[in-house]
Amino acid sequence: MQYKVKYGGMILTNQERNALWKAINKNYWPLGEEGKKMEHEAAKFLGVKHGVLANSGSSAGLLALSALELPKGSEVIIPATTFPTIFNIILQCGLVPVVVDSKIGTYNLDPSEIEAAISNKTKAIICVHAVGNPCNMPEIMKIAKRYSLYVIEDNCDGWGSSIDGKRVGSFGDVSFTSFHAAHIVSMGQGGGVFTNDPEIARNARMYRDWGRQADLSSRTNEKWPTLPKDYDARFIYEKIGYNLSPLEIQAAMGRVQLKKTEKIKKLRQKNFKYIYNHLSKYPYLIMPTWVEGADVCWFSFPITIEGDRGKLVAHLEKNGIETRSMFAGNILKHPAYKDVEYRQSGDLMEANIILTNSFWVSCHPSLTKKQLDYMLKTFDDYFAANHVNSTHK
Repeated sequence: MQYKVKYGGMILTNQERNALWKAINKNYWPLGEEGKKMEHEAAKFLGVKHGVLANSGSSAGLLALSALELPKGSEVIIPATTFPTIFNIILQCGLVPVVVDSKIGTYNLDPSEIEAAISNKTKAIICVHAVGNPCNMPEIMKIAKRYSLYVIEDNCDGWGSSIDGKRVGSFGDVSFTSFHAAHIVSMGQGGGVFTNDPEIARNARMYRDWGRQADLSSRTNEKWPTLPKDYDARFIYEKIGYNLSPLEIQAAMGRVQLKKTEKIKKLRQKNFKYIYNHLSKYPYLIMPTWVEGADVCWFSFPITIEGDRGKLVAHLEKNGIETRSMFAGNILKHPAYKDVEYRQSGDLMEANIILTNSFWVSCHPSLTKKQLDYMLKTFDDYFAANHVNSTHK
């Protein structure tokens, strides 16, 4: 289908094209100077000391969790409404997911759900900032401090969001983000790990680069007696790692995009507000909510319906309005996780409603007023045909 209103996609200009061609003409493909600059500039934007680029947000999540080097069998708390790779990285690190409910409206885990989920095996919490909407990080950090837990922020959707002036992605011990084409800032495909902790950053870099030594002061082997002294230290492997690095050309394009963050954010907020003001007249729809002090860079416009989602979504799609389900809804309902080890905390009642009744539409910065009005009229036409009354708030 040729969508009239697409949910996402990268806005590519001559600035990005020129950066790409400049990097291509150097004919150096692994991460180099552009990569180092992107890592530094992105970390500076968040207000943290260290950045490590990766080839995707999912890979960045794996690096962030791997870098903590938690004891095998440790528990990690996550919300039920999450992207599947968040569940996956916990399993891949030999850890146990502990799944708590998500809240309709914010689509995030609620601090009140966390304490009940903590056991003597719990070592970390992964806070997923759903569709860019920040979790209540001040409250979550208080809980984490009380119980000596690591906090990881999944900031894949939330680049540019903040709470009381502090950037989302800078609250926890480590955060990761996605620079995918559909996300706020794009490298085409890519991600990053961000932290103030030099050891976490070093570990993430090592796991990314095959497990080899990082931050070398000498190319001579000065550390490992099992290897020859003249062995090139760049190729000494201390960890069982991966190859999760992006390309230099991606970093070059990402640096251009990074400078546009605030402009992109303002456009997304403007479109979000326009949609919110129109759709909030329908009591049939549950509008998104956010924590006090949050300045949200909205990735999309999330909606929960008190009724049949299927008919409305089908109507929108038929008329060229692209929609998406709210991540996995309740991740435990998906067949991949039928026989894996996890622990459930609570009844996940709201996540089950999100699974069946929630979806999102676009608030992309490229949308024109004409496109927004068309999308909103499509909603109006559906409600009029189904005799749903509106109430102006």
